[in-house]
Amino acid sequence: MSNLFKKKYLLISFAVLFVFSLSLVFIGGQAQADDITLRWAVHPGPHVQPFEEYFVPRYEELNPGVEIIMEQLPPDNMWQQMMLEAQGGTPYDMGYHSPGWFGYYYEHVKGLDEYIEKYDFNLDAYADSVIESHMTHATRPDEIIAIARNPQTPFIVYREDWFNHPDEQAAFEAEYGRELTVPETWAELYEVGEFFTREAGDTVAGEELERDLYGYSASINAPGGMARAFLGVFYSLGLEGFNEDFEPDLTDDILIEGVEYWSNLVNDVFPPAAANWDFLEHLSYFRDGRLALAELWPEGVMTVEDPDGQAAGNVGYATLPRWEGNLKDLPIGRSFMGGGGHLIFDTPNSEEAFKFMQWVYEDQAVEFNQRTAMFSRAEHFENPEILEFHSFYEDFLPVFQEQMNYGFPRQPIPEWGAVMYNATGEFAADVVEGVMSPEEARDRWVDRMLREFRAAGYID
Repeated sequence: MSNLFKKKYLLISFAVLFVFSLSLVFIGGQAQADDITLRWAVHPGPHVQPFEEYFVPRYEELNPGVEIIMEQLPPDNMWQQMMLEAQGGTPYDMGYHSPGWFGYYYEHVKGLDEYIEKYDFNLDAYADSVIESHMTHATRPDEIIAIARNPQTPFIVYREDWFNHPDEQAAFEAEYGRELTVPETWAELYEVGEFFTREAGDTVAGEELERDLYGYSASINAPGGMARAFLGVFYSLGLEGFNEDFEPDLTDDILIEGVEYWSNLVNDVFPPAAANWDFLEHLSYFRDGRLALAELWPEGVMTVEDPDGQAAGNVGYATLPRWEGNLKDLPIGRSFMGGGGHLIFDTPNSEEAFKFMQWVYEDQAVEFNQRTAMFSRAEHFENPEILEFHSFYEDFLPVFQEQMNYGFPRQPIPEWGAVMYNATGEFAADVVEGVMSPEEARDRWVDRMLREFRAAGYID
């Protein structure tokens, strides 16, 4: 073989290898140089496992070259971490959207209208109230800034079998002079909670208790857990925190009445461990037969209905109880419209992040609901495939929808988290723990609220 032929042969071989290597790089339609890593800030909760086990790996499988890294952040600190990352020039690509915290990083979030039009995302799948509360914000007028994941507001779960047991009914009537029923008022909830709070060795519904039983609970680690829980009483009182002129309504005596009630409820019927729980942890007590009633944020329903738990098949659902004499004549209790959504930061990866979001919440809408028991789109409440997926939806969904009709929409100001969320938690915690008198804690809250409003330029 001549040297000339050898050189030509080698050149052809290198060319073939180069072309072949390029073909491998472009398999899946995306060049290796264009590989994308999406950083996603999430909070802990029952929704994490379905994403880790199905949605993230499945999307990565369908889209070679895309990697999604979920970073779980503490619920009460994640807004700070998202803000610091954005302000430091290293924003997450995606994050959990809580309307109360949006004002702290609103300038760094990608408006979604461009992608919604480009990829024909169906906004009509969401109720106007959901779009208003979870997908828009006053700091970014006329823009869609997030996609709702699970708008929700809390209500009550209770042990139906214990309420219906003849021994319990007879004992309650003998002690309280009325029939044992699901509480319709907060005063009745205290009585029922007190009645069911028992020590190990006592009995409930004819069965001896191996561990202490408690009447009612929420997760009340301060400030976040305490805020979420106490706001159910606060808004049931008919208070709003402040009006459109930024005038506090906290000086009404009904607030003192409400926090004193709350202090008694927490100290008399809550498990001591509740003070260490951030969010939903108390539902494991309900699942395991250690609570008679509990606050339920709907995303925790799969815990209370766990087929391996002691409560499964005996779970009842009820709206929050009414506060008698409340300032707005509310027929049931109410809390703030919580839950959240999925936002995208303004990074070079924003379009891929939107495509992932659309795939999860629109293309996989039924799968998403079945794996997470989260509701946001109309089909989640209407699709027969979803409605028949869990037998308890027949009782759960009507109460969920009724309670949502009374959810309080958070005032859309950047300072809401500071003047309402954190402040509420600190106020209630300091009263419950005896650190301050109700009046002292209230006056501090009012002073801080007015200071924040002056600093923001809302008032002189």
